[in-house]
Amino acid sequence: MNKDANDPTKDRAAFNRAIDHYLPTQGFHSINEDLSFEDALLYTASLLDSASATALDCGETLDNPERAKILAVWHLLEIAKTTVDRSIECLTPPKTTT
Repeated sequence: MNKDANDPTKDRAAFNRAIDHYLPTQGFHSINEDLSFEDALLYTASLLDSASATALDCGETLDNPERAKILAVWHLLEIAKTTVDRSIECLTPPKTTT
């Protein structure tokens, strides 16, 4: 008895059309239109801090090579967080001494 196997290329195209039809066109997360640039940076810094702490905690419980991957992600998050923190510092005018 032979089973009819569907052609995966035809099925994949139909699958992609169905996904495109049912998934929302915009992201699942929306940003308040009134959010200021500085508040957006502060919120991003907070998110990066949480993600960094989570990655570090996960990395401490794993063995190599998974540990190395998670710690690499942690390192990238720390770089991003440092960059955002510096951007926030640049928004504050330097204090002048008179």
